[in-house]
Order: sequence, then C-alpha cells, then structure tokens
Amino acid sequence: MTNKTNIQSPDIMSGIRRDLKIAGPTGDQLSEAYVALPKKFTLNTELLGPKTKHAHEEKYQAYIKALNSVSAKLDVAERKNVSANTSPYRALKGDEVRNMNAVYLHELYFANISDVHSQIDMDTLSYMRLERDFGTFDDWQFDMIAAAMASRDGWAVTAYSTFLQRYITFFIDEHDQGIPVGCYPIIVIDVWEHAYFRDYLNDRKAYIFAMLKELRWDVIEERVKRAEKIALAVR
Repeated sequence: MTNKTNIQSPDIMSGIRRDLKIAGPTGDQLSEAYVALPKKFTLNTELLGPKTKHAHEEKYQAYIKALNSVSAKLDVAERKNVSANTSPYRALKGDEVRNMNAVYLHELYFANISDVHSQIDMDTLSYMRLERDFGTFDDWQFDMIAAAMASRDGWAVTAYSTFLQRYITFFIDEHDQGIPVGCYPIIVIDVWEHAYFRDYLNDRKAYIFAMLKELRWDVIEERVKRAEKIALAVR
C-alpha cells in the first residue's frame, strides 16, 4: 500500500483526465486538482489473515482511485449554478469528503497496527497524556473499546481536540458521519466488517482486543508529539 497523499502532480492528473475523458480547466475554472498516491504498509500481524490483508489493500487502492477521479472532475465542475437540492458540484464535494476520509483513515489505521512486539512505557508522552485525560490508561482502553463497539460500519478514533484541549475518543459511522471539528487523530481502528469478518466472523470485540494488543506505540508517540505542537499553536 508509498509516499505522501495529496501530492500536486500535473502529469498524473492530466493522465487521469484523459482516462476519464474530461477536459482540463479553462480560464474561467479553478485548477485545484490533487493526486493521492498510495503508501506502502507492512502488516506483520498474524491476528489478521493474508486474505483479509489483501482484500483490505484492494479496498484502500479503490478509494485512492475514486478520490483521484473526483478530484479531476471537481477541477472542471460548473460552480455558477449550484443547488443545495441537487447539482453535480454538490455530489462531487460529498464524494470528495467520503473518499478522502477513507484514504486518510485507512492510512492512519494501517500505520498504527501490527506491531507484534507492541509495548508502551509509562514515561512516554502517549501514556501520560492518555492517563491524564481519561483518568487511567485502562480507562482509555475501555473508552476506545466502547467507541469501536458503538460504531456501525466505520471507525474508532482517539484524537486531540483543539477546542477541548484534551484527548478524546469518538466513533465515525461510514467515513464521514459524526466527525468532531478541530480534532487531530492519534489512534485509529477500522471497525468496518470487511476489516475483521473473514477472521473473526461477528466477534467484533475479539478483533478490537487483537488490534489494541498490537498497536504501534512508536508511531502513536510521534502523532502525540505533533498534537502537542498543535496544542501550543492554538492556545
């Protein structure tokens, strides 16, 4: 699954437009198209089977393809007669958010799972912040499990809230329902059925426990450090 998403690339975008048979922007249109490039992830865990991993990568690649298609179409979408009831621009913007979130959430999830030697030390920033804002580290785990169980098809997230100035957990249904404003995600668990059903059937809780058991705390620690910088910037 390779480098940064949202990389400006006129050559790639022109190729996407050509494949979709759409013209480039004219002088009256904005040129804001971007290209999402896939990242590579190594999932060493044996708590997910090879068929699940392969199917999940295919789904991730499909979201990237869809996002790039939407980006190219938005670049030439008519903006003068937009309706809140129905219009091509409105439909494309909705598709953009859904597919963009799907790409980013998958990347956050893939990057923070599958550490077969997972360990968190009590003197790490991650541990201290989760303990501070949830009472105990165990209480954070209970809250994360609850969020993951509460989501229908979607995601469980621990994030830093710039408004509350603390770390919180929440769930996202689908890719775009129930997302709090002003949050920077530090831990993400995929709880769509495709993420676990082949290996765990309908035992979602067993899957959640498995993912929490192998979190990549080195990756999460770097996210927390960035969140702390964000916290200083918005105070």
